[in-house]
Amino acid sequence: MRVLVVGDFLKSSGMTNYIFNVIGNISSSDLKFEALAVSGSEECKERVENLGWKFHVIAPANGSLIKHNLQAFSFFKKNASKYDVIHFNETALWNFLPIVFANYFCSGKIVINSHNTYFASDGKWIVFKVLEVLHAIGKKVVSKTRPINIAVSEEAATWMFEKKTIRLNNYKVISNGIDLKEFTFNQKSRSVYRKKLKVKDDEILFGNVGILNQRKNQLRLLDIFKDILSKTPSARLVLIGDGPLLNKIQDKIIELDLSEKVIMTGKISNVRDYYQAMDALVMPSYNEGLSTVLLEAQTIGLKIFPSKEMPLGNYLDSLVFPISLKKSNKEWATVINDKMGSYRRTSHLEAMKKRNYDLSSASECISEIYLGGIN
Repeated sequence: MRVLVVGDFLKSSGMTNYIFNVIGNISSSDLKFEALAVSGSEECKERVENLGWKFHVIAPANGSLIKHNLQAFSFFKKNASKYDVIHFNETALWNFLPIVFANYFCSGKIVINSHNTYFASDGKWIVFKVLEVLHAIGKKVVSKTRPINIAVSEEAATWMFEKKTIRLNNYKVISNGIDLKEFTFNQKSRSVYRKKLKVKDDEILFGNVGILNQRKNQLRLLDIFKDILSKTPSARLVLIGDGPLLNKIQDKIIELDLSEKVIMTGKISNVRDYYQAMDALVMPSYNEGLSTVLLEAQTIGLKIFPSKEMPLGNYLDSLVFPISLKKSNKEWATVINDKMGSYRRTSHLEAMKKRNYDLSSASECISEIYLGGIN
């Protein structure tokens, strides 16, 4: 059985991490995979080919939409008939024509996998209004292709699929899976990486992991952190990631006089080692699908302060303390400072496994859909 996995295939993308972690972990000899990067980028080509997958790429929709759709039409006209499954990984359905083309030329299954609860890109409000209209049209058009619908969370399903699909329960939630054993707390590693970051033993290290953009809300995080410092002057903050707001974030760090308190690592590949050094994560995101970072941090025993507005899944209430974005920065800081009392840091592998967040469970569910469909 031949499967085409469609996604952005960008190194900084949570969707791409999902593809590599969950789909890339499927070991069935009955399945042969290929990848189509719709971002126009070949930055993940080597990693895709190392999995034994064939790699294809078309022009991005945010460059020239006409060129993107022409190339999508040409690709699916030439290739779609050879696939038994075409798996679209999506954050929204405003760009629905490639799915229509795939459905027209492919006699196999079309899978739509929802990874978010709003548009993933930044932009002006008028752009989002147009995208919302196109997304609503896309939901109706795509539903007529009768795809197999899956999502990383209930909220992501509600965002992506028509109300009738939700009402009839014609979808399946398959949460992001992680390799749980990779996120075992280790006191020795903690000491090594705190030393590397020049963080003292008596300092509380907060963290944030992800692309630096409007959706992740790191600019507001800096304001919250400034208020945290008023009661916890020994606090530090490490920002892990890169993105379009890098310069604005650097400017704001200087503006708030936080240069001695905030560490910026850029984009790194060994995030789990930096989790060891942290004491807590602060995540005032506007929206997510189901954050892999949220799952990793719980497994390794970090306290987490996410926004109530983002999907949280079946979380550990001993570690996760949601706060509404409607609360003021000072209210965020108060909750965080109050909850950061001493606690015994430990891993939570078994608890997360019971919640079906292990990689093998997610991979097995996807494999079953390819081979059989939704039961």
